Amino acid sequence: MKDNKLQGQATDAQITEWKTKHKYGIYALEADGYIGYFKNPDRNEINFAMSKADNDKVLNVYESLASVTFIGGSKELLDDDQLFIGICQELKVKLEGKRAKLVNL
Repeated sequence: MKDNKLQGQATDAQITEWKTKHKYGIYALEADGYIGYFKNPDRNEINFAMSKADNDKVLNVYESLASVTFIGGSKELLDDDQLFIGICQELKVKLEGKRAKLVNL
């Protein structure tokens, strides 16, 4: 890292452009000096990721979700095993979506 800047860090202008382009919003994930930017998934992207579920390869879902929602920053987060494992917990949150409340009437 140089000057406390994260590897892959986007400019404010780029972030503003992504926010405008992706209607469900964007988010960033940081790990060990790297940053990557992702769009919030829509139902088709979640469907695609969930279709990769396999009891023997549980990370496939997260790999698929990350690859279809990655919009910029450091690809090192996707390619380096240790960095990727570090961001998986946060990707899991994105699979959960917004919380709903069941109201019996």
